[in-house]
Amino acid sequence: MLLTADIGNTNIKFGIFDKKELIRTLTISCDKAKTADEYGVELYSLIRVMGIHRDDFDGCIISSVVPLVTTRIEDATRSILGVEPMIVGPGVKTGLNIRIDDPSTLGADLVVACVAANHCALAPMIVVSMGTATVFCVIDKNGSMVGCNIAPGVAVSLEALTKNTALLQSVNFKAPNTVIGKNTDKSIRAGVVWGSVCMIDGMIEMIEKELGQPCKVIATGGLSEKIIRYCAHDIEIKENLILEGLRLIYERNQRG
Repeated sequence: MLLTADIGNTNIKFGIFDKKELIRTLTISCDKAKTADEYGVELYSLIRVMGIHRDDFDGCIISSVVPLVTTRIEDATRSILGVEPMIVGPGVKTGLNIRIDDPSTLGADLVVACVAANHCALAPMIVVSMGTATVFCVIDKNGSMVGCNIAPGVAVSLEALTKNTALLQSVNFKAPNTVIGKNTDKSIRAGVVWGSVCMIDGMIEMIEKELGQPCKVIATGGLSEKIIRYCAHDIEIKENLILEGLRLIYERNQRG
């Protein structure tokens, strides 16, 4: 079995593959205060609950945007599973042609998402990653990643609004029926949800205009299910896109 780990700023999502099949996912909070031992205990407890033994694993691959946590998850998986983790970064073969000013600055999660997108759909494509930030990665007709744009994530925007404005309470992500709110709760939800929808639809249109052709659009990330359903464009949601990409990269590097 293969353990894949996507370390984000808010959560760490693990995926367990039996050959090519994703048989289980599990998510824990990303806490910079946790030690490698604490992450190890948490991981060990989770796989034991699922009835999986540590000896069942023969590989592990990690994608991370939080360097401090990377080393702790790396130590935890090495200790608990007895395998040497592969970290997505310099020296790891991804098969992705990255055509930006400095390819080394592209986040590992975005690299992995683009690898998976190239595997499951025909370019050109737009990959919308909705996490702490909302990122639009652009893949041209040749399958090359040619750039991206980054906006504040939906949850970050809502938190900033409610945290820094004394009279506004925290709300959920359920879109109201109208964009004109009649009370504070609906007004915030209209602004945050419908505002995000307009941004996503508008950004897709601008990217397609700049490329000069229509694109396949794939969305991933924890908030994609809550927002994408309201978009006018045909957008395919792939919840486990990064986990699938990690498996593909691991297999590519195993082949030598």
